Amino acid sequence: MGTTASEALYGGAAGGGKSVAAVVSPLRWVGNPGFRGLVLRRETTQLRDLIGEAERYYGALGADFNATTLTWTFPSGATVWFTHCEHEKDVKRFDGFAFQLVIFDELTHFTERQYRAIRARIRGTDRTLPRWTRATTNPGGEGHEWVKRRFGAWLDKTHKSPAKPGEVRWYRRDSEVPAGSPLALSRTFIPARLTDNPHVTDEYLAVLDDLDAVRRAQLVDGDWDASYGEGKLFHRTWWTVLDARPPCRRLIRAWDFGGTEDGDASAGVLLGDRGPDVIPRWVVLDVAHVKAAPHEVRALVKATAELDGRDVRISVPQDPGQAGIDQSRSYQRDLSGYAVTTRRPTGDKVTRASPFSAQAGARNVAVVRGPWTADYLDEMHAFPSKGAHDDRVDASADAFAELTAIRETAPARTTILRTERTAGW
Repeated sequence: MGTTASEALYGGAAGGGKSVAAVVSPLRWVGNPGFRGLVLRRETTQLRDLIGEAERYYGALGADFNATTLTWTFPSGATVWFTHCEHEKDVKRFDGFAFQLVIFDELTHFTERQYRAIRARIRGTDRTLPRWTRATTNPGGEGHEWVKRRFGAWLDKTHKSPAKPGEVRWYRRDSEVPAGSPLALSRTFIPARLTDNPHVTDEYLAVLDDLDAVRRAQLVDGDWDASYGEGKLFHRTWWTVLDARPPCRRLIRAWDFGGTEDGDASAGVLLGDRGPDVIPRWVVLDVAHVKAAPHEVRALVKATAELDGRDVRISVPQDPGQAGIDQSRSYQRDLSGYAVTTRRPTGDKVTRASPFSAQAGARNVAVVRGPWTADYLDEMHAFPSKGAHDDRVDASADAFAELTAIRETAPARTTILRTERTAGW
């Protein structure tokens, strides 16, 4: 990112080489023993690709890697630390540190509070070193709105004073001020485009083309105005409604658990695969939905498994931490004799729902008519409106992810559910 602005955002379309840019940016100063760089992703698992890229470049310059601290140390003594900041409280990990360059990879995965707090760790007296923030991102994600607002002169088409790509503007706090104003810092935005990367494959382009319309506009066109709202991901007119349950080759019931009796509801979505030669291929056969105490939810899961039968796989979520592991193991014990898998949700809810949305948008998903159908379609259509419930959306997304991840080792059997559910469920 060839700019001297205090803050620079490099982003837009997917595939523009943003992660490589994040990795190589610190190399300009690693000959200075006082240089301290920080490269961040929201979650630890997301660092793997960045560290893999770093091995290509850092090792060639003689840097040593500490796999425990995820820190590269160069012959000069300069260091670059790769780490995460998953929760807002994690910003305290950086108290007392001083960095000259902080790089946020996929900025829209972070919260605004994380960004502001970690930027406060940028300092130093060596004028040969930068005191900069660099960030890469695509539109979309949890932080889409605050990032668009912070870099609104470049990203917001309705901005009263739009800036050109690479143009530097000056800000004190969040107000634009003339260059050279007291306590002002500079910002800029540099667009990333698919055409910037000559190594983009046709296969990758095909994957992007298969996304839902909103995500495709964000990642292919770098469109910051493309956003989700009612009907954008799961429009109620996209679903084929069937009066009876059709035969299915494979079945899975995925659960999303609410926190408390007075909080979010728990939902279990039964999804069937009719096979690649049938349209619509995917069918939502049944939805269990209840707001109840944990022991009542556990009883519902067990009763639902008995009604579904042993041909139906069961997916239960595994929350982070030991409590989540213990809960998922207890469900596996309760459901002994059934094919039970655990799934740790990763990524934001819209990203998780996107593959299923793409199939719905292609008119490749049906739903069986039942007493639960209207409420299910209402929730799906409203997602991801602020404040709306999303337990059935999450369960549907997980069911689709699990069902499409199953690798068949033998010809799939055609299964017809043997039982009917009560209207009260």
